[in-house]
Amino acid sequence: MEAEVGLIEGDWINQHGSTLHLECDADGRLVGSYCTAKGRAASGKHYPLIGQINGEVFAFQVNWVDASESLAAITSFSGRLGRDPQGAPCLHTMWVLARQFEDAERTRPTGVWNAFLTNADVFTRLEEPL
Repeated sequence: MEAEVGLIEGDWINQHGSTLHLECDADGRLVGSYCTAKGRAASGKHYPLIGQINGEVFAFQVNWVDASESLAAITSFSGRLGRDPQGAPCLHTMWVLARQFEDAERTRPTGVWNAFLTNADVFTRLEEPL
């Protein structure tokens, strides 16, 4: 697992400009932060994440809460370490956002049919650390 731990650690950016900082211990536990460039989260806020890596596959979750507010949402990411066409490491992910409210003001609770959003992202390594 040593090689995968070394590959996944560091700072990453996806196609939308969201950034990800990952650290990993010897047992494969991931910790770090996520800063989204889209959605309801405040721009520039870094939300904590926790997760696991097992070989080339990994998973982590972001709880959209900080000291000042809760967005009443959690996003789960599952992914696999890969390589881009030039051979550089990348993270292929699929995510599911579970949300309690459908509006930014958090006044309209979601129904079962619209409580979940899902999509995929590819993260590439940032040249400069976050």
